[in-house]
Amino acid sequence: MTPVPIDTPRGAPEVVAKLTLERADVERRFGLWFTGVDHDLSPAVMALGRLAGGTIIGFAKVELDPSPGVEVVQFAGPVPEPRDVVAELLEDTGLTWDEVTWLLPQRGEP
Repeated sequence: MTPVPIDTPRGAPEVVAKLTLERADVERRFGLWFTGVDHDLSPAVMALGRLAGGTIIGFAKVELDPSPGVEVVQFAGPVPEPRDVVAELLEDTGLTWDEVTWLLPQRGEP
């Protein structure tokens, strides 16, 4: 995964999954660094990376969220299904489906 500057134009974000990884895990394993971002509810941090197929994703943590893990955020553009984004992430990083604690349903499903 290639780091991407946080100010890269990218459109509106959409949370597509949550991983068991914590902020320090992402930084150590993928060489990405978190920075503060605007968030309506509480302070948040995000790190951006580009997957081998060109998809830009973010790893986000709302700092006041007591639940463990980081959210996986997809940005606007050609929008693949959440499962496809996560599958690409897992393939590129060596993570497994066991490390995914939540996945956005397929678009159009309740």
